[in-house]
Amino acid sequence: MSKQAPKYTGRSDFWKSMSLEELAEQQGVSAVSDLDEISALWPVDDDPDQLLYHILVERGERRKLGPKPTDAP
Repeated sequence: MSKQAPKYTGRSDFWKSMSLEELAEQQGVSAVSDLDEISALWPVDDDPDQLLYHILVERGERRKLGPKPTDAP
């Protein structure tokens, strides 16, 4: 699947906000209408509940550590 990058039309385009529809059109993607399309990509032996648990545990650990000095504004 070969996608071309959008043409650069000027410096101000970087700061222009796009709607989700415009961004999807620019990237050539569309919404999934059938969840089986996505589930076919998910490895059978991966448990989504374990993934969610892992994410929540990692977030909790990061919150305990607090922000990194480089993360400060």
